[in-house]
Amino acid sequence: MSTNRRMTLVLVVAVIVAGLAGYLTRQWDTGAPDSATPHAGATTRTPPRSTAVPSPSPTSDKPSAWCAAAPNKVIEPRPKIELVFSTATWRSCTTKVTRSGAGKGGIQYKVDATLPVFWSANPAVDALNSQIRSRIDDDVKGFLAALDETTSDVAQDAAFTLSEQPRINQVGKLAVIQLTGQVYVGGNHGGVIDNWINIDTDTWKILDKDQILRPAARQTAGATRLARLIAPKIRGMNGGSCTTDAKTLLAGGQTPEGTVTPSSYQKKMEVGLQDGGELVVDFPPYYLFAYGCGIGSATLDLRDLSGLINPDTAALATATVAPEVPPSPFHG
Repeated sequence: MSTNRRMTLVLVVAVIVAGLAGYLTRQWDTGAPDSATPHAGATTRTPPRSTAVPSPSPTSDKPSAWCAAAPNKVIEPRPKIELVFSTATWRSCTTKVTRSGAGKGGIQYKVDATLPVFWSANPAVDALNSQIRSRIDDDVKGFLAALDETTSDVAQDAAFTLSEQPRINQVGKLAVIQLTGQVYVGGNHGGVIDNWINIDTDTWKILDKDQILRPAARQTAGATRLARLIAPKIRGMNGGSCTTDAKTLLAGGQTPEGTVTPSSYQKKMEVGLQDGGELVVDFPPYYLFAYGCGIGSATLDLRDLSGLINPDTAALATATVAPEVPPSPFHG
């Protein structure tokens, strides 16, 4: 494969992975769960979804209703919509969605995803569920577009794949989703998916980086201080020897692009809250070190981020709330 062709494929992978903060199904929003309407961006040669989204409630197709209808016990065989866990005020569920077929160039593909769904007494949760599905849908459009623009000789007879799994945690008054997986659209190797969605369960709004970090973190002094806190803790997930420094962060990574400012590195990082009053900061492969090192990840104590972290977000993440109640095991 020529160098230009290989670089093109690498860029396609990077674009798809960078946008992946969720992944599958705006078509769910536009009609009944088993609608056969073609996915936007796909061609008429693309077969319909092989697995329809289940609807346990025949009178409602709102995802929050699906989650409320999920059984309170784990059963075998597992239901199409599975309860992950519940708290005193909300619950989370997942539903499996798969899709497979062939693109315009004859390349086989497979999509395998698990979609998170929430329920609470707050009607705002429906808007949240729609927002997560919309994010996911945009990523599938990119995947299918790459599929239809590639021929089998470029793909080296390998099927294109897109897979994603969510890990859902209760962190104080936050519901935190970490989406992980892989995408392959040709070339020598695939791309790694790593996205975080931090949700305020009081309002059911997604908190983006600009809400988690204070404006001071994007200014020169704050961005420099944050880089110096992050850099010593970053490790590549595939090897402890994969490290970096604040200078590389502030320079815009290994291969800077365009105009670089002290806060440029923040555009590439994913952030997520976790138990114990900690902030996880992740960077994609290639940005800080070689692909073989995998994702670069650092964990920071919120107390060390005084002046940089939004105090309201920190309070939500460290709030004392009713403990998580996992679904009861089924004993027959």
